[in-house]
Amino acid sequence: MKILYVIRKREKRHWSKRLQRWMTGFTDGQDGFFEASLHYGCDVTRRTFRETSEMSIDTLRKFDAIVVNAKSGFPWQNAKEACGLLQTWSRPSALFIGQARPTEMAPDGVADGFDVIFKREPFADLGRYDLSNANRAKLVTTLLSNQLLNMSWRFKNRNTSFPLPKYGYQFEKTHDVYFSGKLGPNRFDNRVAAWEKVTAELGNLRLKGGLASNGQVDVPAHLKGELMEKPEYLKTLLTTKVNLALSGIGPFTHRHLELFYAGAFALSNNDIEPLWLRAPVVKGQDYAAFDTEDEMIDMIRYYIAHDAEREAIAKNGRACFERLYDVPAHSLELRDALQKVIR
Repeated sequence: MKILYVIRKREKRHWSKRLQRWMTGFTDGQDGFFEASLHYGCDVTRRTFRETSEMSIDTLRKFDAIVVNAKSGFPWQNAKEACGLLQTWSRPSALFIGQARPTEMAPDGVADGFDVIFKREPFADLGRYDLSNANRAKLVTTLLSNQLLNMSWRFKNRNTSFPLPKYGYQFEKTHDVYFSGKLGPNRFDNRVAAWEKVTAELGNLRLKGGLASNGQVDVPAHLKGELMEKPEYLKTLLTTKVNLALSGIGPFTHRHLELFYAGAFALSNNDIEPLWLRAPVVKGQDYAAFDTEDEMIDMIRYYIAHDAEREAIAKNGRACFERLYDVPAHSLELRDALQKVIR
């Protein structure tokens, strides 16, 4: 199957970084799992939106389908422009919405023009989207990437297995509670409130981490923490009893995947259950979750004191990762969705 993939807009990235990405084929940020899966199952040609717009009809006809990244510059919020382009291209088409918020969705008029819509972590209840039943039927779930892994669309064998020599549930613990997160323009007040509560009420425990600014907001001095390089960060996840996975722009974050990957215990906000993930992620089995900061404090104390229960959940989380983050399996899901609409 020959696919034209309209890639994410990256003009602001330095030329040396773009060249390095092209040579290694490392997948980009949040889109990495989707891109690795698409390349694994299909013969993919990568082009920018501008390059695609300049292609002749004869060139476009060489492809079985076009997959458009919503961050490519394609006008995916404008029905008239989007559908006009799709009619000009005259190929089976799919939209990939890699935005973190489950609420973000193409307008119904835009969805009319696409044959498939790949959406990262959508709501399981598709009735929450202002779409026709026909357009809801086009939705296929996909997943964000684990940024501890360097997957490659050029070297596909990097994407089939992700073991670690030793997992979090097998390590001796040197810290009781860890959280590290950035604050940006959206502020993420839940992160400030949670870490404020931890430092105020659990100061007798072995705490590590804190909040870091992206340069646009101020972090109170007593809540500050330093960001780590990946090796030290992973070691910290592995050697901490309770790792906090707090909501960011979206409810399911890189931190959740990183903790599952590490076989480390994850304590999360209770807002994952409404999501449609590509494999089951079960509260109380694969991770623990709280509704309020008071409940968070109680659960931290409980799981620090109950090693066997905490380690069982961490072990289940690693098994969950292996089901959830399966590139060959997801490549078949993407390919099957596209195959159904290729005429």
